[in-house]
Parts: sequence; structure tokens; C-alpha cells
Amino acid sequence: MMTELVLVEGVSDVQLISHYLQNVYGWNHERDNLLGIEPLDEHEHIESLSKNGNQLVLCGVGGNGKFAHFVERHRVNNMIVEKDISSLIVVTDRDDASDLRIRRVINNSLKRISVNVGQWKDNIIQDSFGQTKNIDTYLLIIPSNEKGALERVIIDALSDIPKENALIQEVIQFIDSLKGTLVPDLNQTNKANKATVGTFFSVRNPKNAMRSFGVFISKVEWSKSTSLSQLFLPFRYLGEEKPIEN
Repeated sequence: MMTELVLVEGVSDVQLISHYLQNVYGWNHERDNLLGIEPLDEHEHIESLSKNGNQLVLCGVGGNGKFAHFVERHRVNNMIVEKDISSLIVVTDRDDASDLRIRRVINNSLKRISVNVGQWKDNIIQDSFGQTKNIDTYLLIIPSNEKGALERVIIDALSDIPKENALIQEVIQFIDSLKGTLVPDLNQTNKANKATVGTFFSVRNPKNAMRSFGVFISKVEWSKSTSLSQLFLPFRYLGEEKPIEN
């Protein structure tokens, strides 16, 4: 039995990844987690999933720049030594930072293990009884090859899905038409992406426009997106042996 830990930035990341894992890779929602991790404030979000006797604990750390804070207050470094954790995936937005800088920030918060960008790494440590154990790690930066955050990933994924493509393209053009002096904030890429995603979901299902982001996420066939399938490929190996690169 494996217990695996995934740390992501916020609630929306948890909801999208949880929905994807359940509907594409066959994981099931669980009420409790074996690691005993519970949210300590309204910004953190924890979900537990299971598959074939394995458990995945999916943690939203509370937002951008909160990884170190979450690791410290939940004693994740101690947990890695004391608990039977077989792997750790960290998922973070790229924004404007380089891969090297993001990797350095994440590794500075981890004491016994480290992560590599875009590949599985085998970490060999000693547990609390002095016995050797292996923990596989992976750092997934989204988007994979351009600046941005989760919203950029969602826009790209919607563009892949034939059923959604026409509407997302119309919304993109609409948001572009508001840039300039009318809505100056939209000249910032991340804010324009957020507005595009919010507008798309509201227009696609207007009667539920005031519902939560999680409701919107569940209404889209994300399995039809080739870009999301490629980006989330590391999740395929959760609950299985990891393809460690030498």
C-alpha cells in the first residue's frame, strides 16, 4: 500500500487535479487521510483519494508563495521521516519565474529530500527507526512551456476540446476587446487569463454562474484535452512504480 502526497497552490488547483484523477485515472474520493493532515485555516484545502488500496493526499497550501509556510506548520519534513510516504509531487504556477528559481525555492523548504523539474527523482533517506527507505519526488510547473498559471492551462485545455473550442475563442476575443483604457488590468496576462476563464464558465452555463469553481470544473470533459493529458502525465504513475531517470 502506498501513501502519496501532492502539494499544490490553491483550492482551484486541488479541484481540477482531483476531478482529473477521479475521472481519467480512476481514483475515488475518501473522507479521511492516513497522514492526519487537516486544513489549519480557510485558505488551505485538503482532499483524500484512494485507488487499489493506495491513498493520495492532495493539499492546497493556501496560495502562491505558501509552500514553505505549509511545510513548516504541518511538519511535512518530520512526516516524511516518520510516516510511510512513498512519493511527493509539488505542483506550482510558473508565473514569471525560471525553472531553476522555482526548484530552488521548493528545495529550500524540504530538508531530507529534493525535487527535480519534469522528472521523477528517487530520494534515499532513513526513517525514524534508522531504516533506509525511498521517496520518489516530482516537481510539476504549470504551464509547462510558457508564462502563466492554472488559468492558462485551463484555456489551453478548453481549446483542445472540440465541444468547447468555439466558445473559448469567442471569450478570448471579447476579453481582448476590453483591454486598453476600458479595463486596464486586463493588460496584465495573468489577470486577462483569470477573466477569460471566469467569463467562459459563466457564459457556458449561465444558470450556474454564481456556483463554485468546483462545479464548473466537473462539467467539462477534461479527458478530451491532449495538452492537459500531456501536462498531467506524471499523475498516471500515482499508486504505481515511478519511471525514475538515472
